[in-house]
Amino acid sequence: MGEDRLTPGPQQPDATPAGPPLSAPGDVDLAPLLGRGRLLVALDFDGVVAPLTDDPAHSTPLPATARAIAGLAALPDTTVGFISGRPLGVLKDLTDPPPQAVFIGSHGAEEDFGAEAPRASAGDGTSDDDGAPALTPAERAVLDTLDAAFARISAEAPAEGEGELRLERKPLGRTFHVRGTTGARRAFFVERVDALLADVPSARRIHGHEVIEYAVRKTTKGQGLARMIDRTGARAALYIGDDTTDEDAFALLHRVRAELPGLGVKVGPGATAADVRIPAPTDVSVLLARLLESRAPRVA
Repeated sequence: MGEDRLTPGPQQPDATPAGPPLSAPGDVDLAPLLGRGRLLVALDFDGVVAPLTDDPAHSTPLPATARAIAGLAALPDTTVGFISGRPLGVLKDLTDPPPQAVFIGSHGAEEDFGAEAPRASAGDGTSDDDGAPALTPAERAVLDTLDAAFARISAEAPAEGEGELRLERKPLGRTFHVRGTTGARRAFFVERVDALLADVPSARRIHGHEVIEYAVRKTTKGQGLARMIDRTGARAALYIGDDTTDEDAFALLHRVRAELPGLGVKVGPGATAADVRIPAPTDVSVLLARLLESRAPRVA
């Protein structure tokens, strides 16, 4: 997977991004998704279902998107799935999902396909009593190292610039947020957090929108999407994502296209292997509403 490195100062869209140009959601060809058989509608959450926010705890699905998701989930032969770097429990709480929805959390390391209890799908496959993935001693040591590094980096930050480094603690990783930081402070945070891979070489470093994440298991959204396709028996698949971590899922759709019609949709700027690019989460609402309108009479 390609990784976009964070750089000091506000992020700017690529001047000549690789991949498809912007399309209006009304112009996207939905024909690959309208054939017979089960359709999987798989969605990243942040930046797709919900707009990006400074505080990830306050992310909320756009109402129009939530309505379209509910409508699609209620159709025959149609499954809605969420695939995210969020922990499984947090993802389910934030999405306020329809009861038929399925989930992949923690970049592919957690899954819930409805009939089964939530469980870890990587490593030893076991869970703690609270449903969180069970960690090995080595994995716990990685998280302890990252927690200590966060305290150290925060304490050593230069005075010039604005904002604070924020840490989001996840069951299988730690996400360092630099959104809202500027100047020398931002440059310091990015450099020091990026260099932590030397201290935790067994972890997977993931660069995203204003974040650097370290995961203790090297699973991907592409692996999660492959399991979701297999478990749901999908005969066609739509995947919508906005971040570098979604590129594994877009690549998976390309690899299986001979057997599985599909459509990969990138939201926003950046190099991508997606088939289509749309501008913003509000356009996701329009695209999903169009899909609902077009598919409903075919499966009724």
